[in-house]
Amino acid sequence: MHELASGVDALYLSGRGRLLAPAIAEIDIIRQLAGDSNMPLPYVLDDGPVLMVAPHGWGKYRYCLDHPTARIGLTTSRHLPAARVQFRSEHLHAVGPHRALTDLPALVDRLAADVTYSVARLDLYADWQGWDLTAGDRDRFVTRADTSRSYQHKGGLSGFDFGTRKSHTLTARIYDKTLQVDQGGHDWWPTIWGHHYQPGRPVWRVEFEYARQLLDEFTLTQPAAALAASGDLWAYATEQWLTHRTPTGDTTRSRWPTSPQWQRIEQSSLRHRPVGATRIRHARTAGSIRRLLPAITGYLAAFAALAGTSDIADTLDAIAEPLHDYETISHTTFAERIQRRTAHQAGR
Repeated sequence: MHELASGVDALYLSGRGRLLAPAIAEIDIIRQLAGDSNMPLPYVLDDGPVLMVAPHGWGKYRYCLDHPTARIGLTTSRHLPAARVQFRSEHLHAVGPHRALTDLPALVDRLAADVTYSVARLDLYADWQGWDLTAGDRDRFVTRADTSRSYQHKGGLSGFDFGTRKSHTLTARIYDKTLQVDQGGHDWWPTIWGHHYQPGRPVWRVEFEYARQLLDEFTLTQPAAALAASGDLWAYATEQWLTHRTPTGDTTRSRWPTSPQWQRIEQSSLRHRPVGATRIRHARTAGSIRRLLPAITGYLAAFAALAGTSDIADTLDAIAEPLHDYETISHTTFAERIQRRTAHQAGR
């Protein structure tokens, strides 16, 4: 059993401050235009960064803006913090959470003034190979959570979770990360895991989600303080809130000894090794293409059977003319469709 990676996988911030009226006026116009076209539209900041304005809000926030580094929600309501920020997981792993915090003002300072941030959610994780979990392990967990659930995929265990977000305190998830990577096309994760990763073997993720209420009880709502205390937060979660035990004859499970596997997990390094945005971007693109290929291949094969072509080159040549005809019928060029799809992906 060995650790592949650990650190911060999610960081949500609330920002209290004053929205800048000129910026909000421009964003409001763009949001209306985005609603008319039902696609995100760009808002270009003074020095070049582009934020994609969604045609919809984000929860209670009227304005939803996307950037490769984060999603930003803005509101003029006096009952909510002016800004809400969710860093993208890829960005956290590309540059590290401390650098992500440092870079944030370059975006938000153009939209709001005198912003102070607090942590609304912090997810800590550790990924492991060599831990052979089964559905029967559910009874070996001792937790302070009121609820626990197990999940299966194709007859095999896919994970457990403990607690609910409604508690606004702490929840835990233990799941087969390799299964999620395969289903979601997140092919950049092996880049994070590095050369210790053994393809074909499951990677079990242990993840704890800290909500604002518990962070406030620990006086860890300031972003820098919460990140600095990640080791202490991990120790609390793995030593007091959730443990995995070795069964004995004692009928009280809380007196069972901590399993050797969980002792390893308690000692997770929580190191956060940035691997660079370019490497993650390339792996993410490869994963997205991998997910599209079965559908593309199936449609092209069906077209080839109708058109009478016999290989890839002939099929791609033959499909050009019907595509041009469809441009005329639909009054939309293929280039315009690409532009819309590109904008949609930028706004995700």
